[in-house]
Amino acid sequence: MFPLWAWLAFPQILLYLYTFSLPLEGVFAIEGVFTLSKGLLGLFLLALAFQVRRPKIAWFPALVLTWRQVPRLRISILAVLLMFWACASYFWSVDPSATWDKLQALAQHLIGALAIAFFIMARPKTLQPLLFSYSLGALVAAFQGISNYLRNPSSRSSFAGSADAADFAAIVLLGSLVAVGLWLTAKSSWMRWYSLACFAACTLAVVLSGTRSAWVAIIVTLFLVILPRLGWQRMLSISLMLALCFVALYQLPAVNQFLATRVTSATEDGGAGRTAIWTVGWHIAQQNLLIGHGYGTFTSLFGLGAATESALESIDTYYITDGRGAHNIYLELVSEIGLVGLGIFLAWMWVLLRVSLRQSVHPDLILILKACLLAYLIQGAFLGILERKYLWLTIALLHGLSMMFRGTTYASTPPKS
Repeated sequence: MFPLWAWLAFPQILLYLYTFSLPLEGVFAIEGVFTLSKGLLGLFLLALAFQVRRPKIAWFPALVLTWRQVPRLRISILAVLLMFWACASYFWSVDPSATWDKLQALAQHLIGALAIAFFIMARPKTLQPLLFSYSLGALVAAFQGISNYLRNPSSRSSFAGSADAADFAAIVLLGSLVAVGLWLTAKSSWMRWYSLACFAACTLAVVLSGTRSAWVAIIVTLFLVILPRLGWQRMLSISLMLALCFVALYQLPAVNQFLATRVTSATEDGGAGRTAIWTVGWHIAQQNLLIGHGYGTFTSLFGLGAATESALESIDTYYITDGRGAHNIYLELVSEIGLVGLGIFLAWMWVLLRVSLRQSVHPDLILILKACLLAYLIQGAFLGILERKYLWLTIALLHGLSMMFRGTTYASTPPKS
């Protein structure tokens, strides 16, 4: 009973285990039945409820609010509004059963994200250990992906042979950017060396995954968001590490041919059929542009029938099949919940990206988390990641920081003399 009591009494333990397990999701999962991360998140929510019964150490301000804390929740209005609009779409959905199934998933992600956000708001010193836990899991996944590539250089790197390489790239991409944040804030030499090693391994795994959207995301966030805001010494250090990554990359077998194939095939097959899928998807969206067809209905509407009615010049049945996803979160949202729903989502993301770097919570970590969210918003133009837990974890951490009042301290408060 003691371990259970300890976990309930100290929810951060569960949260650290949860973030560590996310990059290793496929290892601790029974398809369609159970995932370790879902179980850990459930225990974390239970632990938060347990704190309400111990008011002296209540770490869940959402359930023990005072009037002074209410202004912190204003940023959560957009999240609640998105959930409300998605639920409302059930009443005009063309496939209510699909909408209901996806609404349950959205509710789980949103409740989990807001719970983590409130916890971060109440205990900001847990942020850096959380990022370290995720980076550790991402490092294990990156090493496994690189190892899989070395065993079969003609294939795209992934965590397991049957795993989706694009999903793997998104997981280790977050690990790469988080490692930069840990390196910027590390005070010990071993943590700095660990962060550099994690950054190198995760970046290498992103490249070997062959996921072009991840390549674009990491280039944009590193060179246009992170590096320009660093001093020249830190910029030089990161640039040197990137150079060493590329030197190591070209020592691996068949890398030149692999990368050249991935680049040239983007124009030849329309990004693995994405341009054709988007043409059909836009036709579907235009039929009810304002309010959409109902949350979760894109795959129900997508098929050969919609393709023949669209402006698609030729139909390749390898890419145009019934039940295909949008491969674009913005097209998916505008098709399912219309311009109104897309506008709410974009407004929420804009508010999160506007978090001030001058807040006294460590500005380097705020910068990195904003870069992580931006990277996923870029990838979202090419991948359907709305139901991916790593996206919601990023949203949760940045959302928690955004709710803090100016003046909240990140480091321990020095003792009074």
